[in-house]
Amino acid sequence: MNFFSTIWEVIKRNPLTTLFVVMLLIAAPKLLGLFALLFIIPLIIVVVGWFLVIYRVRKVQKTMEDQLRDHSRRTASGGGYTGTNTRTAQTGKVTVHVPQQEPRVSDDVGEYVDFKEE
Repeated sequence: MNFFSTIWEVIKRNPLTTLFVVMLLIAAPKLLGLFALLFIIPLIIVVVGWFLVIYRVRKVQKTMEDQLRDHSRRTASGGGYTGTNTRTAQTGKVTVHVPQQEPRVSDDVGEYVDFKEE
């Protein structure tokens, strides 16, 4: 379809709206400019905003796919996730490392009270 046939289809589908716009153009051109400010500019802002949202979602999607691909590659090669720990452990062997902590209160503070509930 060319441009003029598209315009003709719009006029055929919306005759009252077309008549209103033509009357505004002839009778009050400044009012038509106000019409453009109130309806067309916000429409453009919404369309641009929608494209920005779509762009951002696709960018985040690509980042997540890359992270998943990297994780899959590491898991398939047997590396797994090592984090900051560079030591290797044998499969099936569990080791627990508990840091030694000093007691919060020294032994010579306070006294022991035996409590009985009657």
